[in-house]
Amino acid sequence: MPRDNKLYSGFVNHDYILTFSIADEENRARLVALCAGPWQGDEVTPNTWEVSNTLSPDEMERAILDLMGDADRAAYYYLSDSKRMFRVLLG
Repeated sequence: MPRDNKLYSGFVNHDYILTFSIADEENRARLVALCAGPWQGDEVTPNTWEVSNTLSPDEMERAILDLMGDADRAAYYYLSDSKRMFRVLLG
């Protein structure tokens, strides 16, 4: 089966641990607002959140990348269908 470069998960809600360093205050505030609001997140530290949402890992990555500048960094962790934990580094 050819690979289509998508990160799949069969869960309805996806649980993530997201940690980030965003220099631009406006973009950082937008990301925090997403975590606290529609992503149903719980703040662990100001830069680390546990979130649960319906976004696939690919959609989650795109949403985070839209808020990142060249020097920013982010990583998120998620559980796959096979109960394996994956880490995705951005930036």
